[in-house]
Amino acid sequence: MALSMPLNGLKEEDKEPLIELFVKAGSDGESIGNCPFSQRLFMILWLKGVVFSVTTVDLKRKPADLQNLAPGTHPPFITFNSEVKTDVNKIEEFLEEVLCPPKRSILDRSLMKL
Repeated sequence: MALSMPLNGLKEEDKEPLIELFVKAGSDGESIGNCPFSQRLFMILWLKGVVFSVTTVDLKRKPADLQNLAPGTHPPFITFNSEVKTDVNKIEEFLEEVLCPPKRSILDRSLMKL
């Protein structure tokens, strides 16, 4: 029988997810490019208030390890706890479902009525 011990005092569901957003690089190969889909995913993550990292991908020199991560896919895509998600519409739906804002407590709701 395996026991599930909290990591650093946190339960599994309380841990922050590891999110990495891969976006198209700009003309210099390093800055964030002008892709509206990338910008939309960036804004969703930012407005949800989660911690995430951004990796720019120069499509002219796509690294081999990135090709192994998401073969045949172009940015934007994300990794969420090491799970690759590549379809922008499905990513948006997934993020809305998984990163929903916390439910308000009874105290918060009663204060709103004042």
